[in-house]
This record gives sequence, C-alpha cells and structure tokens, in this order.
Amino acid sequence: MNKQRMSFGNLTINQRLFVLIIVFIGLPFFLLGSFWYQSSTEAIEKFAVDTNKRIIEQTNVSLDSYINNLENSTYPFIHNPQIQQFLSAQPLTPYQYFQLAKKVEDDLFAQMIYGRSDIIGISLVASNKRQITDYEQAPGLLNMTDIRKRNLSYLSRMDQLSDFQILGLSKVGPTPSLTIARKLYDNSSFLYKGLLVVDLNLQQIGAICTNDSLGSFNVWIMGSEGQIIYHPDSSLIGTEVEESLLRRLESRSSSSFFRHQDPASPAEKMVIHEQSRMAGWTVVADLPLSSLIGNLITQRNYSLAAAAVLIGISLALVGGFSLSLTRPLVMLQKLMARVEKGDFVLPAKTHSFRNNEMRAVFHSFYRMTDELKRLIREVHTSQLKERELIIKQKESALRSMQSHINPHFLYNSLEIINSYAIADNHMEISRMTRALAHMFRYNISHAGSIVLLRDEIAHIQAYLELQQARFRKLEVELDVDERFVTRVQAVRLTLQPIVENVFIHGYRGRKPRYIGISARAESSCFVIVIRDEGNGMPPEKLARIQRALQSAVYPGGDLHAEEPQGEATSGIGLMNVHERLALTFGSGYGLQLIHSAPDEGTIFEIRLPYTADEEASACTN
Repeated sequence: MNKQRMSFGNLTINQRLFVLIIVFIGLPFFLLGSFWYQSSTEAIEKFAVDTNKRIIEQTNVSLDSYINNLENSTYPFIHNPQIQQFLSAQPLTPYQYFQLAKKVEDDLFAQMIYGRSDIIGISLVASNKRQITDYEQAPGLLNMTDIRKRNLSYLSRMDQLSDFQILGLSKVGPTPSLTIARKLYDNSSFLYKGLLVVDLNLQQIGAICTNDSLGSFNVWIMGSEGQIIYHPDSSLIGTEVEESLLRRLESRSSSSFFRHQDPASPAEKMVIHEQSRMAGWTVVADLPLSSLIGNLITQRNYSLAAAAVLIGISLALVGGFSLSLTRPLVMLQKLMARVEKGDFVLPAKTHSFRNNEMRAVFHSFYRMTDELKRLIREVHTSQLKERELIIKQKESALRSMQSHINPHFLYNSLEIINSYAIADNHMEISRMTRALAHMFRYNISHAGSIVLLRDEIAHIQAYLELQQARFRKLEVELDVDERFVTRVQAVRLTLQPIVENVFIHGYRGRKPRYIGISARAESSCFVIVIRDEGNGMPPEKLARIQRALQSAVYPGGDLHAEEPQGEATSGIGLMNVHERLALTFGSGYGLQLIHSAPDEGTIFEIRLPYTADEEASACTN
C-alpha cells in the first residue's frame, strides 16, 4: 500500500487528475454500459422469441387448416355410389369399367381438383386390383406404371394406416410431392377395400410458411421421422435433419434455442419450433441473431460514443484547469533549462498570469536574461553573420552546380535509357522515358511563369501517360479544342497539382479508374474542367474548401486562413494554384470547386484568360 501511495504521489497534477477521471468516470461508464447491454440484449431476445413464436403458432394453425380442408374434400368419396361400385367384387366388362372410370373422373376427381392448383394427381386403388388415375395436371411426361406400383404398395399396408393419413414425400416424375391417403370401405361389409391417394405439390405449403413470416426469415417443416418436408432451399427438401439439431427439436414439442448453422461461420441463429397437432409435423424458424439485435448494436455504439465524448470533454476541462496551474512552472523550468545550456534567445514577454507572484518571478527572470544577453550580443551577432555568409556561399554554389550539371546529366541518362529501349524494341519503356524527360524539362525550366495552354496540356499528357503505365485500368478522357490551346494563357504547373490531387486524395484507398479533362470557351474566359469518379468529399469539407477559395480573391486576405490542416495537395497545392492564377491574371480567374459528394467524385474548374489579342475581361463569379 505504501508503494502504491508513493507511486501515485510521484505523478504530476495532470496525471493524477487523469487517473481519477478514469477510475471515477470511465470505469463506472464501462460497468453501467456492460450491464445495460446485457439486460437489453436479454429483453430484445425475449421479445423476439415471443413475437416470432406467435408467427410459428399461426403457421401451424394455417397448416392444420390446410390439412383439415384436404381431409374434408375427401369425404364425398366414402359413400359415393360410383366408389362403392369401384370397390365391389362384382365383375365389370371393359366398357362398364371405362364408363365407371369416366364417371369418377368427371364427377369426383374434377370436383376435387376444380379451383385447386396444389393437386398434381389423384388415384383410386382397390383390393380388387382396380385403379383409376388422373394426372393431367402433372408437369411433363409420367411413367404411370411406377405410379400404379407405388399405389399398390400403399394398398398392401392399408391396415397400418389411419382413416386419413399423410404418407410423406414422394416424387411424381421430377416433381417432389406430398402424398395423402383416405381409406375407403365397402358399405355392405364395412371392410376397408381401397384407398384414395392424392399427390400435392409444395407450393401451397410454401406460401403458408412465407406469408406468415412475411419472408423476413426462413420457415421450414420437418416430418415426424426427421425428414425435411418443406424448405425455402429446394435442394434440402427430402433430406434428413442433422442429428444434433434433430435431438434438440425432438426434446420438446415447443421451444427456442441458439445454434451455429455452419460450424465454419460465426453467424449465430435463433431457432424457434412448434409441433403441429394435426399433421404431426414440426414447424421450424431460423432467425439470424444479427437481425434481432442489430438496432441494439447501433444503440450501444451510440451510447459508447456518447460516453467517450463525455469522458473526452471531462478530460479536456480538467486538463485545461490543471494546465492553468502547472503551465507557468513548467514554462519557467524549460526557460531556465535553455539558459543553463547557453540559449539566451527566449520567447517574447507575452505571458499573462493571474497570479501576481508568478508574474513577478517571470519579470525578474527576463531582466536577468536581458542583462546576460547584452553582454554577449555583439560576439554572438558577429558569429551568426559569419556563419550565415558561409552557408549562403555554399548554397549558391550548390544551386549553381545543380542548375548546370544535374539537368544535363539527367537528360543524357534518360536519352541513353530511351536509346536502349528502342534498340531492344521496348517501346513502352521508350514512351515512358520520353514522357518523364518532357516533365523534367518542363519542371526545371527557368522560363517565365506565364505559358500557353498548349504547353500545360503537353505537360499533363506526359504526366498521365506515366500514371496510365502505373495504373493499367485508368481511363483518361482529354477533350480540349486545339483551336484554343495557343490563344489561352496559363501559369506554369497549373494542371499537374490538380490532377495529382486526384490520385493522392480523390482515389485514396482504391485504384484510379477515370479522370477527364475538358474545356469550353466562354465570352470572357476559357474554362478547363477536371473531373474524377473517386471518393469525393463530405458536405462540410466541400463547404470549407469553397469558402477558402472564395476568401482568397479579396485583396489583403490570407489565402490559407481557412485551409484546414492536412488538406493541401501534393506539390504546389490547390490553394497555391488558385493564388498564383488570381495574382497573375486578376481576381476573376483561378480555381473553383464545383461539385463533390461521397462516392460521386469531384469536379474542378480553372478559369483562364485569352491572349492579348482576344477579349480578356475578367470572368464574373
């Protein structure tokens, strides 16, 4: 404990206050936020279970109503005279059998099929080996021999069936179907002598599952033997439910639990299931957990962000208060350390403190340093002048050598590279070398700052050729009328900083894909438009840059007063380009940021004057 007290006592005032804020503000916020997150998550999950469980129950009711409707539609077959004649052992001539089958199909089958799109086919099979089938609604061609064999297999285990029973999934041709059966008995002997077999498609069952869930999550049906009766993914229909899930579904007739559907995927799902009372099926719903608590995650993030802002404000306030206490002492300590090292060039006496004693200490300190500086000023000044003279001489010599030697060495080297490239038929390297040489000549040239637009266009073409070699999928669209390039004035290196800004900032974080340079002639100026399809700017940043560009045209204004830190482009920079154009040609010319939006790109306009023989009055803004 003593060691802890000693270590805390050795901290500065700022550090102590920071520790106190973390312990008494940050930690309580964290604990309360964790508790809130846990409790609200549980409440959301419970609400989601209750809400969606009612949907599953409604789906079960709809399925039971659908099965009950099917069962009721088979009642007319039980006591119908034609059915009794079909079940009887009385022999029939082929013509009588044909008439009986025609009568059954027209009266009974048609009555049941009429108005229903879910029935694929109907079969009557009797113990006297008679069968009547109607599968005209089935898609494609069917092998009726297979269907008749299947019906006989159902008839062979008729004693094991209830009066009305769902037999399960089967296939009618390539179509999966749900087969139901109604046992038929002879009125004279009251013995079961036949079956009514109905094959249904799964569209109606799928519609029930989709309508009740509104398509917001997957609802599927498992049969009593663990087989999937219906699933939105048709490839899963007829497959067996995985063993681990089957055990949990069979453990209780109605419950909910969480599971990972795919062991390789971290996505967790809530499973709600309810057993059908009439069909014996289990209706299952898979609900992605992210859809249940997605809003909660957003609220949690907002809450954490608000807590972080509050903590930041608290730290800023307390830090500012402690800084007002410790700043004079720390400042005086630094000044004394500089004097100890022989540095007498101190900041001006601009300090204002509320504490009178601290002001007196600083005044005494400055009087002492002023006296010391007076004694050594002459010697120090002479030494500085001598050093400055030596440095200027060396810099002048270096600039002279660079201006005479480096360009010639560079151009000769590039020409040698170009010659080797042409000799080896590497024309792409040759083209890039010529473009690079053109750029260096243009950049290093000591000609005047005012050039023709033709020179700027040639320079930017060389620059874009190098960029296209770097970014193979970059599309460059250059549309400038050749009639104007010799009649429009520009300032050297006007276009490159804007285009370079596109690659550095406009396509930051992704590959450049498009840049367009076009031009149009107006009555009083010539306008060059540079556009890209990059990241764009948020509205606040766009407004900030536009204000800076507008304020730069007023006389006496600071061009960079509103330019935010870090927003300058490479090279000269956007603001410097605008300043050079405005100072060279007047306030009506320069750079304008016309449009920019996130993920929509940015559009710049550069306004330039015509040559002296053209009308050169300033453009109106």
